[in-house]
Amino acid sequence: MTKKIKILIAEDEAIIVQCLKMELELHGYEVCNFVAEGEEAIEIAKEEKPDIILMDIHLSGKMDGIEAARQIVALKDIPIIFMTGFNDTNIHKKAQDINPVAYLEKPIEVYDVTPIIESVFK
Repeated sequence: MTKKIKILIAEDEAIIVQCLKMELELHGYEVCNFVAEGEEAIEIAKEEKPDIILMDIHLSGKMDGIEAARQIVALKDIPIIFMTGFNDTNIHKKAQDINPVAYLEKPIEVYDVTPIIESVFK
């Protein structure tokens, strides 16, 4: 039996979380957890050990998704897919310092995400 790919979703918009979770699970992925704050993302990444993280750049709380990703990658090299609703060159450059596997602009559909996930785990 093939191990399901475990995904952590870090996103502060509940409707986006629910849509992504439902669609990813329909495609055979395991959404191990979802969080709305950067600090939570770090803790859950330590506990759940996801295979990949879908990380919104603008999260609730004090820490943004870029800083959360930086800290997570420093602990364990987990692939990151950044998601953002903002088309800002400075933010994009800052996010690229983390070396994400992808940087997606919202709105995001599952068919945007699944080929990226598959390419990471080939």
